[in-house]
Order: sequence, then structure tokens, then C-alpha cells
Amino acid sequence: MEIHLCVLSQLIQRLEFQVTPVKGSVYGLTTNDGRVLAVTVVVSSNSTGLEHDVSLLLPVPLVRIGSFNVCKGDHTMPDLEEGEVSLVWDQIELHTYVRGTNGTESTKFTTLSQDELNQSFIMAKVAFSFDVSAKDSPSSIRSTVQSLMEQVESPAACFRFLNSKLILQNSEEGVLTLGDSLSGSDKPVGSIVKIGKKKASSQQMTYFQFMFCRSVCPATNAPVVRIDNRKVNVLSVVLNGEAIVYLEKSLPVSAVAELLAQGVVQQLQLAEFWLCKQLTDKKIKGSLTSVNSLHFLAGHVVNVIYPDDTEEAHLEGYRREVHRTLLFPLNRPMIRRGNGLTLASGSKSLVLTNTHIGLNPSKVIGMVRTVAGTYGYHHYMQDKFDDNKWGCAYRSLQTLISWFRYQGYTEKPIPAHREIQKCLVDIGDKPSSFIGSTQWIGSTEVGFVLDNMFNISSRFIFVNSGAELAEKGRELAIHFETQGTPIMIGGGVLAHTIIGVDWNDENGDISFLILDPHYTGNDDLSTIQSKGWCGWKGPDFWNASAYYNLCLPQRPMCI
Repeated sequence: MEIHLCVLSQLIQRLEFQVTPVKGSVYGLTTNDGRVLAVTVVVSSNSTGLEHDVSLLLPVPLVRIGSFNVCKGDHTMPDLEEGEVSLVWDQIELHTYVRGTNGTESTKFTTLSQDELNQSFIMAKVAFSFDVSAKDSPSSIRSTVQSLMEQVESPAACFRFLNSKLILQNSEEGVLTLGDSLSGSDKPVGSIVKIGKKKASSQQMTYFQFMFCRSVCPATNAPVVRIDNRKVNVLSVVLNGEAIVYLEKSLPVSAVAELLAQGVVQQLQLAEFWLCKQLTDKKIKGSLTSVNSLHFLAGHVVNVIYPDDTEEAHLEGYRREVHRTLLFPLNRPMIRRGNGLTLASGSKSLVLTNTHIGLNPSKVIGMVRTVAGTYGYHHYMQDKFDDNKWGCAYRSLQTLISWFRYQGYTEKPIPAHREIQKCLVDIGDKPSSFIGSTQWIGSTEVGFVLDNMFNISSRFIFVNSGAELAEKGRELAIHFETQGTPIMIGGGVLAHTIIGVDWNDENGDISFLILDPHYTGNDDLSTIQSKGWCGWKGPDFWNASAYYNLCLPQRPMCI
């Protein structure tokens, strides 16, 4: 049988970025329609210092499907088991192989885009909470976690589909109660998840609550209580988790509970690792919380757990090993707490994000470069604060800061206008009367705030007139290629945010993707796009008689 191999686009990019020879395993899955999806790679364990099974970080149902090899020049035919695939990057092109009944042979592959992956799968979040108590010894911790895992894998484990009467059970039947909206357990899970108003390319998500159904537990002998008066140290923590599981839309509802249980078990195994680490490292402490990230460079979820009261700096070594193991870049955060899918209370402003997605392309036929990652659209009159006609640069600054928050560079909250003003007063840039005023700020002040409040440096571009901005196409395109951050631009009495350019290097034609902070309406995406509050603008958008200053934030080199 011929294997139809699909390789995730982000995985191809990660392999092509590698210049040092490295080998390891490919993880993915086989879909119900027969496709083999290569989603991620894991470097061989003898090449990294990760102290637990890296597969625990990968979402269910990803499993090992073969091998990969990054080499220089010629390579030998990979040694595969039947049904396995291999990816080989030789610094020139990506070679793919498959082992069939006739042995290992070269095969073609199809590039799998992020949108295509999203359209095939539903991302299921399983919320759970466990009180974990054990003696302060590795054996006691393992025994306690093993007991919890056995319960999760038993028929007592149930999963309530939020906002419905559907309860799934980890049993042969797979369903404890169907509720009103489901007539049979053989229905595909995709038929019971509402799409809502999201675009077809958006990742569909659904939510389950884990719970124990004690009524289905088999009868046991009467409990025996033993009192031990010996003194012993007890390690007790709360594990608040969210397991992320990919559900193929064609998967029968009756088969869902088993996968959800596997996701929770993986989180318990990660919790065991961190509990044992607390025994030997006193800086690792606090309750355990899931931090599941979906970075745009990864293309897939990474299921991470961190102790709440442990500083980010102390976790850097662990993050570095995860990056190395998954071939993630070592110069940008991808699995920090700030990269988490679930918003912590007050962590990120609840505003529209990435409002440029879905816009028609510009009229320039050139090189399109846009902001990399997620940003929030901050504009006049938000947060029940009236800054109409004076707060545009403040709002643009908030958009810039939101980008750094969404990409995990900082967990500091987005500052309000008064906090921005206080920062400028504290560094001596403004008099004390500036606090609480309605005075404008410009790109220089934006750079000061980024530097002093968030330790983010900036580069500046100055032009004598709006007409000169058309000559900065190459410089702006390079910025979005290398930094990917939104740009604040101020000129005359107005400030805007540039989130992309379309530049033709042959004839110099250019169009700017503008996010306008002067919008005063409700956060309605249709209105914002159709009325041009977020859209492509030509060079004539800028005032030819005004000079402009641009603040280009630079990404800190960190993980």
C-alpha cells in the first residue's frame, strides 16, 4: 500500500534551519483517510540533557513514526522498520523515505500547511485538578502518581463536554450519557463541535472537564486505617492542569475518552518529574500548572508543566534543553509561561488580535513582509478610558507591548496611560505635572518606556517628510524578516502602527499595512477591516509636509 506522506511546513523550516548534523525521531500520526502526517522531530536522547521522556511534551495522539537526519552532502539509505518514514535534510533539499513491503525506498511528500492541519483536527482542552501528597522520596512520589494514573486509565475516569449533557467515559462503550444533542456514540466528534464565527482556517477548540465517577468503581474490601507515629516529611502540591489532545474530526465520539485520558496521564508523568526535582532543588517550588504553548514557529502544541513559585530565570536551563530536543531556535521564547494558550487572569488584554488576517492583498505586486506572531489591537476609548484626540501613541505603544507579551518575552502587564506617564517622569524625561495630563508622546518616548519598563531596546528611523517613507521599503522589509515586531510611527500630530509592508524592489512600489489607533468604535473586526482602520495604505497616506520618526523594537535574544 502506497503511503501518502505529508510534512508540516514549520517542521520543514526547522530542518532547513539546521546546519549542524543531528539525528533523531519523527513524530506524527496516521489519519483515518490514510495520510501519514509528520508533525515534529525529537533529537536523540544522547544528544540532549533533558531528564524526562520528551514525548510527554507532545500532544496525544502523536507517536514515533520514523527517523530524521540532518547531514552535509551524501547520505546512506535510512534503516527503517516496516511502515516507518524518514526525513533527511542534506543542506540542499529534503529527501523522504518510506519502508514498505519491498524495502526502503524514496518517496514524494506533500507540504502540510498550518491551516490544513487546523481543518483536520479539533484541539481538545481537558481541565483537571489533583491534590498530590507523598513522602519526600522519589519512590513515594512515583507510587502516588502511579495510583492517580491508574485511576485516570480506569472506567472511573469521565470527561464532561462543557456546556452540554455529554459525558464521555474511559470504557469500551466510551460514553456515559449522550445528552440531548447526540443520538449515537458512533457520530464523528467533528459533528458535535460548533464552529462558531471563526474562519475556516482557525483552530477549532473544544473543552472537557475531567472528573471521577465513583459509582462505576468496582467494590473493594473495607478500608484499613494504620496509624504511624513516626515523623516524616510530606510533599503536598496542587496540580492544576490542562491536557491538550488533537482529535481528528472523523474520530467516533466513543473513541474520544481514551485519548483524553492519555493526555491527562502524560501531564501526571510530567508532574512526577517536577515533584522529584523539588526534592533536590529548593529553588523549584510551588503548585504545578500546565503551560501549553502553540508557537507559530512550532505549528503544534507543546505540553509543559511549571512550578508556580519558580522564577523564569531558574527554568532557563530546562527550556534550553526542550528547545534543543525539538529543534526550536535558541534565540526566542516558545515555551515560557507567557506563551501559554490559556490566558491567566489579567495576563493579556482582552482585545482583538491579528486584525490584519483576512484582508485583501495590497495592489503592489512585491515582497510582502508582516509582523510575526500575535499582537493585540489597542485603540482610542478602550478600557473605559477616554483618550480621544491625544492617546494614539499610547495605544500604539500598548500594541507593541502586547506583541512581546503574546510571544512570551515578558509577563508584565500592559501599562495604562498614567503608568506610561509615570515612567517618563521617573526617568527625568518629563516634569511631574505630566502625570494625569492629556499630553502627547512620540516615538522617542515610546522607546524610553520599552527600554525602562521592559528592557527592550529599539532602533529608530527619521525621515524629513512622509514622501521619504516610500524609500524605506527595503529597511522595513528587513525589519519584519529579522525582528517581526510591530513598528510605531509618529508624524505631525498623529501616531500609527505599521504591521507590514508590500515592497517591489524592482520599481520601488510600496504599500504599508497600517493599524490605526484612532478608531473609537466597538471591537468589531468586520467594521475595522471594511472601514480601513486596519488595512493597506499607499505612500500618499503619509503627510508630505510632516517629518516622521519610527520606533522599531528589537527582539531580545533569549529563550
